Amino acid sequence: MLDNAICSAVREHAWVGMVRRAPSGVLEVRPANDALAFGGASWALTGEYLSNWADLYEWAFKSAELDAAGSDFIGLTTATTPLPDKDVRDWIEHTVALVRESKPRRVVDLGCGTGLLLRHLHDGIESYVGIDPTKFAVDRIREARLPGVRAVLGGAHDLFSHKVKRAIAETMGEGGRPDCVVLNNVVQCFPGTEYLASVLRDAIELVESGGRVILGDLRNLALAEEYRRWLEAGADSGPGLFRDEEELFVDPNLIGLLAASVDRPVKVSIRAKTMPGDNEFTRFRYDVVIHVDPGQEQPPLAEVSWRELTGDRLATLSELAGEGPLAITGIPNARTASADGVSSGALSAAIEGTGLVATLSLDDPALLEVRPAGGVEPRLDAEPLEDDSLERFVARRLPELLRSHLAENFPGVRLPEIVVRKAPGS
Repeated sequence: MLDNAICSAVREHAWVGMVRRAPSGVLEVRPANDALAFGGASWALTGEYLSNWADLYEWAFKSAELDAAGSDFIGLTTATTPLPDKDVRDWIEHTVALVRESKPRRVVDLGCGTGLLLRHLHDGIESYVGIDPTKFAVDRIREARLPGVRAVLGGAHDLFSHKVKRAIAETMGEGGRPDCVVLNNVVQCFPGTEYLASVLRDAIELVESGGRVILGDLRNLALAEEYRRWLEAGADSGPGLFRDEEELFVDPNLIGLLAASVDRPVKVSIRAKTMPGDNEFTRFRYDVVIHVDPGQEQPPLAEVSWRELTGDRLATLSELAGEGPLAITGIPNARTASADGVSSGALSAAIEGTGLVATLSLDDPALLEVRPAGGVEPRLDAEPLEDDSLERFVARRLPELLRSHLAENFPGVRLPEIVVRKAPGS
């Protein structure tokens, strides 16, 4: 009788879609579909996932130590320890250069924090709208009272909300659109592919023709296993700020497919991190530049394999790059290849000023390529891996919620173990 009552209490919970008692006595549950949806009146588990990240950053921003310029570097940590100061400065220079590459004038910054990028971009742009889910961060930007700047309290999914539309109209004029939408060091906080697809679709639809959508610091799902082995080998140690197991990894091939699903022409450039430091960011993260309505088609590029280059390969590559657009493929990455690798930073230096950039190979995550900065057509034949950070969160959080619920209804009773099971075929 008691076992049946406990099962019934779990089954009646609004966030539970199915419950069964296994022969071992464990209660196996599946979350209700409504509890995993986003965009409705009640986001349930998805909303709690996003709120947890907002709460964590709210606390972190309030606790942060600022540098002389008033900047904080929250989120610039590896899985286990903050980045060294030099690596942080290199990261800032790299990120700012990436945004400035197209000389944007009107920028929307999703997950703007307290304005770290804003402080480095403001003198060169006309208008800026920052969106962040933490009140402390938004208040900090508003208090600065910078001309042409608005900060809005909201999430990445609020890009077409009334408050964001109003802020864009106030800074960019009625009918005005940004020429650059930035999501930097925030995608790892997203609850999965569906959410990423929705946010990316909105960003591509919003940006003006010829503009760019930039995604910075994506965790490479294709290197996830190598990343975990790297951590286990002790490449980094010490207390960490964020729990890596609930952060989102993204297969680079997935970005092209998601971008191509929007009804606007796009080209995609999957950029290697070219900072000199050897850390989680330079080994296992990457940037993406999506060119929207890119304009005139370029003729097919001549592709040259790295193995075909003779002598000092970097010097030879530099000479070829100076002669005109081309693609160099099969370049072993010193950060992920076992031997004879080239660092992305050295590669970037060799092609500086040529209009070419260091990119990731979409066929082999341990290889680099050199390609024009304007990107390539998305590969529609790709079969990317997909990650689900919300699934990991739900596997931990839903049993906690249900045990608390049962403890209130059955005080003093020894409660069964509760585990989350996937739906068949999911």
